[in-house]
Amino acid sequence: MIEAAALVAPNRIAALLGLEPKGKAFLRRRLVSRGGEPTEMVSLWVPVELSQGTDLTSAEPLLQGLREHLRSRKGVRFDHIVEQVTARMPTADETKRLGMPKNTPLPAVYGAVRDASGTAPAVVEALLPADRHELEDAYPIG
Repeated sequence: MIEAAALVAPNRIAALLGLEPKGKAFLRRRLVSRGGEPTEMVSLWVPVELSQGTDLTSAEPLLQGLREHLRSRKGVRFDHIVEQVTARMPTADETKRLGMPKNTPLPAVYGAVRDASGTAPAVVEALLPADRHELEDAYPIG
C-alpha cells in the first residue's frame, strides 16, 4: 500500500462515481510487483461517505475482499462492472514508482463497480505500463 487518503477525485473518477466536480473520494493505492519488478499500480476509489465506518480508510490490507467488506459493513451489493480502457503518457511520479521510461505509454483500465441500480459505489483504476502488458478480450459474436 503506497497511499490511503481522502482526496478531491480526478474528473474521470468523480464522473464514474457520480460525484460533483471536485467531490471527495477515499483512495487506496497499491503497487503490484512480480519478480521484484513493479508491474502495475492499482487504485481503489470510493465516495468518502461510503468509506466511513469501514476498514477502507486504513492503510492496512483488508482481511476480506472489497465485495464482502462493503456488503458486510454497508449493505452494498455489486452487480456488474463497466470497464473503460484509455492510454496516456505517465506522470513523473508514475514513471518513478513503476520504474518505466517516461516516453512509454501508460494504459489505464477503469472498472466502475456498479450495483443493480447502476450506481457505482467503487472505481478501480489499474495503470499498466505498455512495455509489460498485453490486453486481450474475448466475447461472443452471435
